[in-house]
Amino acid sequence: MKKNHWIYAFTISFSTPSFNLLFLALSLFSALSGQEIFDSAFEAPYLTNIQQVTFTEMGFEKAGEAYFSPDDSAIIFQAVPAGEKDYQIFTLSLSNGALNKVSPGYGACTCSFFHPDGKKILFASSHGGQCLRDPLNTLTPGYQRQTGNYAWQFTPYMNIYEANVDGSDLKALTEGPGYHAECAYSSDGEKIVFAANVDGSMNIYTMNRDGSDVMQITHTQECYNGGCFFSPDDQKIIFRADREKKDHLQIYLIDSDGKNECQLTDNGAVNWAPYFHPDGKVIAFTTSLHGHEH
Repeated sequence: MKKNHWIYAFTISFSTPSFNLLFLALSLFSALSGQEIFDSAFEAPYLTNIQQVTFTEMGFEKAGEAYFSPDDSAIIFQAVPAGEKDYQIFTLSLSNGALNKVSPGYGACTCSFFHPDGKKILFASSHGGQCLRDPLNTLTPGYQRQTGNYAWQFTPYMNIYEANVDGSDLKALTEGPGYHAECAYSSDGEKIVFAANVDGSMNIYTMNRDGSDVMQITHTQECYNGGCFFSPDDQKIIFRADREKKDHLQIYLIDSDGKNECQLTDNGAVNWAPYFHPDGKVIAFTTSLHGHEH
Protein backbone atom coordinates (compact mmCIF):
# COMPACT_ATOMS: atom_id res chain seq x y z
CA MET A 1 0.00 0.00 0.00
CA LYS A 2 1.37 3.40 -0.97
CA LYS A 3 1.95 5.96 1.76
CA ASN A 4 0.69 9.40 0.71
CA HIS A 5 1.81 12.61 2.37
CA TRP A 6 -0.66 15.48 2.55
CA ILE A 7 -0.71 18.92 4.09
CA TYR A 8 -2.83 19.85 7.07
CA ALA A 9 -3.46 23.17 8.76
CA PHE A 10 -4.09 23.32 12.47
CA THR A 11 -3.74 25.49 15.53
CA ILE A 12 -1.06 24.53 18.04
CA SER A 13 -1.31 25.90 21.56
CA PHE A 14 1.55 26.61 23.97
CA SER A 15 1.55 28.55 27.23
CA THR A 16 2.09 31.62 25.06
CA PRO A 17 -0.78 32.74 22.79
CA SER A 18 -1.69 30.19 20.15
CA PHE A 19 -0.32 30.58 16.65
CA ASN A 20 -0.86 28.96 13.29
CA LEU A 21 1.87 26.78 11.85
CA LEU A 22 1.95 24.25 9.02
CA PHE A 23 3.63 20.87 9.28
CA LEU A 24 3.78 17.82 7.06
CA ALA A 25 3.67 15.40 9.96
CA LEU A 26 1.67 12.53 11.34
CA SER A 27 2.75 13.32 14.88
CA LEU A 28 4.10 16.22 16.86
CA PHE A 29 6.46 16.56 19.79
CA SER A 30 5.87 19.39 22.22
CA ALA A 31 9.17 21.04 23.03
CA LEU A 32 7.50 22.75 25.97
CA SER A 33 6.15 19.75 27.86
CA GLY A 34 8.27 16.93 26.43
CA GLN A 35 5.16 14.76 25.95
CA GLU A 36 4.87 12.45 22.98
CA ILE A 37 1.75 13.01 20.95
CA PHE A 38 0.72 10.00 18.89
CA ASP A 39 -2.97 9.53 19.60
CA SER A 40 -5.98 11.79 19.22
CA ALA A 41 -6.49 11.80 22.99
CA PHE A 42 -3.01 13.23 23.43
CA GLU A 43 -3.39 15.60 20.47
CA ALA A 44 -6.55 17.30 21.75
CA PRO A 45 -4.86 19.61 24.32
CA TYR A 46 -2.35 20.78 21.70
CA LEU A 47 -3.93 20.58 18.24
CA THR A 48 -7.30 22.00 17.25
CA ASN A 49 -9.15 22.96 14.07
CA ILE A 50 -7.29 20.38 11.94
CA GLN A 51 -8.12 20.81 8.26
CA GLN A 52 -6.67 18.90 5.32
CA VAL A 53 -5.81 21.30 2.51
CA THR A 54 -4.22 19.12 -0.22
CA PHE A 55 -5.87 16.08 -1.79
CA THR A 56 -5.34 13.41 -4.45
CA GLU A 57 -8.05 15.11 -6.49
CA MET A 58 -5.70 18.05 -6.99
CA GLY A 59 -3.55 15.79 -9.17
CA PHE A 60 -0.77 15.13 -6.67
CA GLU A 61 1.03 11.94 -5.73
CA LYS A 62 2.01 13.59 -2.44
CA ALA A 63 2.54 17.06 -1.01
CA GLY A 64 4.44 18.65 1.86
CA GLU A 65 6.66 21.35 3.35
CA ALA A 66 4.13 24.17 3.32
CA TYR A 67 4.51 27.71 4.64
CA PHE A 68 2.00 30.49 5.11
CA SER A 69 2.04 33.72 3.14
CA PRO A 70 2.67 36.78 5.35
CA ASP A 71 -1.08 37.49 5.58
CA ASP A 72 -1.96 33.80 6.17
CA SER A 73 -4.27 33.80 3.13
CA ALA A 74 -2.26 31.25 1.12
CA ILE A 75 0.40 28.58 1.42
CA ILE A 76 3.39 27.72 -0.73
CA PHE A 77 4.43 24.05 -0.84
CA GLN A 78 6.02 21.26 -2.85
CA ALA A 79 4.07 18.43 -4.47
CA VAL A 80 4.72 15.59 -6.90
CA PRO A 81 2.24 15.78 -9.82
CA ALA A 82 0.44 12.51 -10.62
CA GLY A 83 2.57 10.19 -12.72
CA GLU A 84 5.77 12.12 -12.07
CA LYS A 85 8.65 11.62 -9.65
CA ASP A 86 9.99 15.07 -8.82
CA TYR A 87 8.48 17.79 -6.66
CA GLN A 88 7.25 21.06 -8.15
CA ILE A 89 6.30 24.23 -6.26
CA PHE A 90 2.67 25.38 -5.91
CA THR A 91 0.72 28.10 -4.16
CA LEU A 92 -2.78 27.52 -2.82
CA SER A 93 -5.33 30.10 -1.72
CA LEU A 94 -6.88 29.04 1.58
CA SER A 95 -10.00 31.13 0.91
CA ASN A 96 -11.02 30.06 -2.60
CA GLY A 97 -8.79 27.01 -3.30
CA ALA A 98 -7.04 28.58 -6.28
CA LEU A 99 -4.01 26.44 -7.13
CA ASN A 100 -1.03 27.72 -9.11
CA LYS A 101 2.20 26.01 -10.15
CA VAL A 102 4.98 28.56 -9.73
CA SER A 103 8.07 26.46 -10.59
CA PRO A 104 9.27 25.83 -14.17
CA GLY A 105 7.70 22.34 -14.37
CA TYR A 106 10.87 20.36 -15.05
CA GLY A 107 13.80 19.41 -12.87
CA ALA A 108 13.38 18.76 -9.15
CA CYS A 109 12.17 21.52 -6.81
CA THR A 110 12.02 21.97 -3.05
CA CYS A 111 12.12 24.39 -0.09
CA SER A 112 9.82 27.25 -1.05
CA PHE A 113 9.17 30.33 1.09
CA PHE A 114 7.31 33.66 0.89
CA HIS A 115 9.13 36.97 1.10
CA PRO A 116 7.88 38.99 4.11
CA ASP A 117 6.33 41.61 1.80
CA GLY A 118 4.25 38.91 0.08
CA LYS A 119 5.41 39.98 -3.40
CA LYS A 120 8.21 37.48 -3.99
CA ILE A 121 8.87 33.79 -3.39
CA LEU A 122 11.99 31.72 -2.89
CA PHE A 123 12.61 28.09 -3.85
CA ALA A 124 15.30 25.66 -4.97
CA SER A 125 15.25 23.97 -8.36
CA SER A 126 17.52 21.85 -10.57
CA HIS A 127 15.84 22.93 -13.81
CA GLY A 128 18.86 25.00 -14.87
CA GLY A 129 21.39 22.22 -14.30
CA GLN A 130 23.58 20.55 -16.87
CA CYS A 131 22.19 17.20 -15.81
CA LEU A 132 18.75 17.23 -14.23
CA ARG A 133 18.98 13.71 -12.84
CA ASP A 134 21.56 10.99 -12.43
CA PRO A 135 20.16 8.13 -14.61
CA LEU A 136 21.65 5.60 -12.20
CA ASN A 137 19.79 7.05 -9.25
CA THR A 138 16.37 5.49 -8.73
CA LEU A 139 15.75 6.90 -5.25
CA THR A 140 12.28 8.26 -4.63
CA PRO A 141 12.48 10.90 -1.88
CA GLY A 142 10.51 10.09 1.25
CA TYR A 143 9.87 7.14 3.54
CA GLN A 144 11.48 3.93 2.23
CA ARG A 145 9.33 0.91 3.05
CA GLN A 146 12.15 -1.55 2.34
CA THR A 147 14.58 -0.08 4.86
CA GLY A 148 12.28 1.84 7.21
CA ASN A 149 14.43 4.92 6.66
CA TYR A 150 13.61 8.39 5.41
CA ALA A 151 15.76 9.42 2.45
CA TRP A 152 16.22 12.73 0.69
CA GLN A 153 18.25 13.12 -2.48
CA PHE A 154 20.77 15.98 -2.61
CA THR A 155 20.03 16.65 -6.26
CA PRO A 156 23.02 18.06 -8.21
CA TYR A 157 22.66 21.49 -9.81
CA MET A 158 20.02 22.37 -7.24
CA ASN A 159 20.12 26.16 -6.99
CA ILE A 160 18.09 28.87 -5.25
CA TYR A 161 15.75 31.14 -7.21
CA GLU A 162 13.62 34.18 -6.43
CA ALA A 163 10.48 34.94 -8.41
CA ASN A 164 7.24 36.87 -8.35
CA VAL A 165 4.41 35.15 -6.47
CA ASP A 166 3.04 33.81 -9.78
CA GLY A 167 6.42 32.32 -10.73
CA SER A 168 7.36 35.00 -13.26
CA ASP A 169 10.62 36.97 -13.37
CA LEU A 170 12.64 33.98 -12.15
CA LYS A 171 16.18 34.87 -11.06
CA ALA A 172 18.96 32.52 -9.94
CA LEU A 173 20.66 33.50 -6.67
CA THR A 174 23.19 30.62 -6.58
CA GLU A 175 24.90 28.65 -9.32
CA GLY A 176 27.05 25.59 -9.86
CA PRO A 177 26.87 21.80 -9.66
CA GLY A 178 26.25 21.54 -5.91
CA TYR A 179 23.07 21.29 -3.83
CA HIS A 180 21.84 24.71 -2.65
CA ALA A 181 18.43 24.55 -0.95
CA GLU A 182 16.55 24.59 2.39
CA CYS A 183 16.30 28.35 2.07
CA ALA A 184 14.32 31.00 3.98
CA TYR A 185 14.20 34.78 4.22
CA SER A 186 15.05 36.84 7.28
CA SER A 187 12.18 38.77 8.89
CA ASP A 188 13.04 41.91 6.90
CA GLY A 189 13.57 39.95 3.68
CA GLU A 190 17.09 41.26 3.17
CA LYS A 191 18.96 38.06 4.08
CA ILE A 192 18.57 34.41 3.09
CA VAL A 193 19.73 31.40 5.08
CA PHE A 194 20.31 28.13 3.22
CA ALA A 195 22.13 24.80 3.19
CA ALA A 196 24.72 23.77 0.61
CA ASN A 197 27.38 21.12 0.04
CA VAL A 198 29.77 23.30 -1.98
CA ASP A 199 32.69 22.41 0.33
CA GLY A 200 31.96 18.68 0.11
CA SER A 201 29.84 18.58 3.28
CA MET A 202 26.36 19.98 3.91
CA ASN A 203 26.71 23.21 5.86
CA ILE A 204 24.64 26.33 6.53
CA TYR A 205 25.22 29.69 4.84
CA THR A 206 23.68 33.13 4.68
CA MET A 207 23.66 35.60 1.80
CA ASN A 208 22.10 38.88 0.82
CA ARG A 209 18.79 38.74 -0.96
CA ASP A 210 20.52 39.27 -4.34
CA GLY A 211 22.90 36.35 -3.74
CA SER A 212 25.90 38.45 -2.71
CA ASP A 213 27.99 38.36 0.48
CA VAL A 214 27.80 34.61 1.07
CA MET A 215 28.89 33.68 4.59
CA GLN A 216 29.43 30.13 5.92
CA ILE A 217 27.77 29.62 9.33
CA THR A 218 28.59 25.99 10.23
CA HIS A 219 31.92 24.31 9.50
CA THR A 220 31.51 20.56 9.99
CA GLN A 221 32.72 17.67 7.87
CA GLU A 222 31.10 14.35 6.91
CA CYS A 223 27.69 15.19 8.33
CA TYR A 224 24.56 17.12 7.42
CA ASN A 225 23.47 20.58 8.63
CA GLY A 226 20.24 21.98 7.20
CA GLY A 227 16.56 22.80 7.63
CA CYS A 228 17.54 26.29 8.75
CA PHE A 229 15.42 29.33 9.67
CA PHE A 230 16.10 32.72 11.19
CA SER A 231 14.65 33.60 14.58
CA PRO A 232 11.99 36.35 14.51
CA ASP A 233 14.62 38.96 15.46
CA ASP A 234 17.12 37.50 12.94
CA GLN A 235 19.77 37.13 15.66
CA LYS A 236 19.68 33.31 15.71
CA ILE A 237 19.42 30.44 13.23
CA ILE A 238 17.73 27.18 14.15
CA PHE A 239 18.67 24.02 12.22
CA ARG A 240 18.99 20.24 12.31
CA ALA A 241 22.19 18.17 12.05
CA ASP A 242 23.23 14.49 12.28
CA ARG A 243 26.63 14.88 13.91
CA GLU A 244 26.45 11.94 16.34
CA LYS A 245 24.80 9.32 14.10
CA LYS A 246 24.07 9.46 10.38
CA ASP A 247 20.48 10.52 9.57
CA HIS A 248 19.59 10.85 13.28
CA LEU A 249 19.06 14.59 13.31
CA GLN A 250 19.17 16.75 16.42
CA ILE A 251 18.09 20.38 16.77
CA TYR A 252 20.70 23.14 17.12
CA LEU A 253 20.73 26.90 17.61
CA ILE A 254 23.48 29.28 16.51
CA ASP A 255 24.00 33.04 16.27
CA SER A 256 23.47 34.47 12.78
CA ASP A 257 27.19 35.25 12.58
CA GLY A 258 28.14 31.62 13.30
CA LYS A 259 29.00 32.05 16.99
CA ASN A 260 27.62 30.49 20.20
CA GLU A 261 26.24 27.24 18.81
CA CYS A 262 24.25 25.07 21.20
CA GLN A 263 22.48 21.71 20.88
CA LEU A 264 18.81 21.72 21.90
CA THR A 265 17.91 18.01 21.62
CA ASP A 266 19.83 14.82 22.37
CA ASN A 267 17.35 11.97 22.17
CA GLY A 268 18.73 9.42 19.69
CA ALA A 269 15.72 9.94 17.39
CA VAL A 270 15.18 11.81 14.13
CA ASN A 271 14.13 15.41 14.82
CA TRP A 272 12.75 17.45 11.94
CA ALA A 273 11.24 20.79 10.92
CA PRO A 274 12.31 23.09 13.77
CA TYR A 275 10.54 26.45 13.63
CA PHE A 276 10.27 29.47 15.89
CA HIS A 277 7.12 30.76 17.53
CA PRO A 278 6.70 34.41 16.46
CA ASP A 279 7.58 35.57 20.00
CA GLY A 280 11.01 33.93 19.67
CA LYS A 281 10.72 32.13 23.01
CA VAL A 282 9.36 28.73 21.93
CA ILE A 283 10.11 26.31 19.10
CA ALA A 284 8.09 23.47 17.59
CA PHE A 285 9.51 20.44 15.81
CA THR A 286 8.65 16.88 14.85
CA THR A 287 10.35 13.75 16.14
CA SER A 288 10.50 9.97 15.59
CA LEU A 289 10.78 9.13 19.29
CA HIS A 290 7.64 7.00 19.04
CA GLY A 291 8.78 5.12 15.92
CA HIS A 292 10.43 6.18 12.69
CA GLU A 293 7.70 4.58 10.55
CA HIS A 294 5.24 7.17 11.94
